Amino acid sequence: MKHQSLKIWAVTACGAKLGQRLSEALGAELCLLEKPWASAFAGARLVPSLREGIASEFNGADGHLFIMATGIVVRMIAPYLLSKAEDPAVVVMDEAGRFAISLVSGHIGGANRLAAEAAAVVGAEPVITTATDTHGIASVDGVVTERGLVVENPSAIKGVNMALLEKRKPLLWDPMGFYTDMAGLYTPATDRGTADVVVDCEITPVKEGALVIRPKVVTAGVGCNRGTDVAEIMEVVGRAFEAGGISPLCLRAMASIDVKADEEGILEAAKRFGVPLSFYTKDQLSGTEGVVTPSAAALKHVGTVSVCEAAAIQSAEMGTLVVPKVKSKNVTAALARVSSTS
Repeated sequence: MKHQSLKIWAVTACGAKLGQRLSEALGAELCLLEKPWASAFAGARLVPSLREGIASEFNGADGHLFIMATGIVVRMIAPYLLSKAEDPAVVVMDEAGRFAISLVSGHIGGANRLAAEAAAVVGAEPVITTATDTHGIASVDGVVTERGLVVENPSAIKGVNMALLEKRKPLLWDPMGFYTDMAGLYTPATDRGTADVVVDCEITPVKEGALVIRPKVVTAGVGCNRGTDVAEIMEVVGRAFEAGGISPLCLRAMASIDVKADEEGILEAAKRFGVPLSFYTKDQLSGTEGVVTPSAAALKHVGTVSVCEAAAIQSAEMGTLVVPKVKSKNVTAALARVSSTS
């Protein structure tokens, strides 16, 4: 399985040989110290020291696999750890390739999964110590990343997982069915306000201590005048979320018309929101069903009656428009929800 941004670190020639094997299998970047032996590993990133390399790369990657002693890794990464919701996956493997230890961010970051994948490559034993996993129970946060979900309040995870370990069934509000296959662990809530776990996009209040999980199922279509500042684009997208009573954490992607493919404000907005950005031709947008605010001005200037609404619907795989056009002097934005969560 290829990972978006996985770094494999080794500090000896022996570790580098194992790291090269793992990097090829996992689609990762091999990072080595600037030593004479490192020249034998073509394509590896060379760093002056492990400390400098980690300082530069740690929080910018999705995961790290260190082939060295666990103590070294703990001391090196300690200054850069933020929280279980933000830290990248960290796995440690010994140079003999006997054990792959999930060290940090086992669930949300995916370290447990990475440890299992790395172990399978070299025939090692994955070492998983998270309580729910050791008891054979699927944790509430264990499926978050793979199912396109985001935990809004990580501090509430502990209480829910403790309930699962104690065989208590937390009340679950999950109208889109993200936890359907784990129904045996929960009791369906009939009222959102009583639920212990809430899985939806609404920004209305929940009961004290409830875990809120946001599904990334909303797309934002954007149109703007040439040269519009990124701040105005982000402000209007934010207003669209407010208008719909939707959490911005549910943003899955952004989209616009192809003539805006070089629009710096839109490109930067997608980067800051941390979502992919797609562009559609005027012909694609013109044929989009579900547009509710057609514009004669848009037709005149770009050849289609809708940019933001049509782009949002297209990006949502022909989903449902949930927030029609919101606009400022230079920006239009609309939101759509994907038609399927599968």
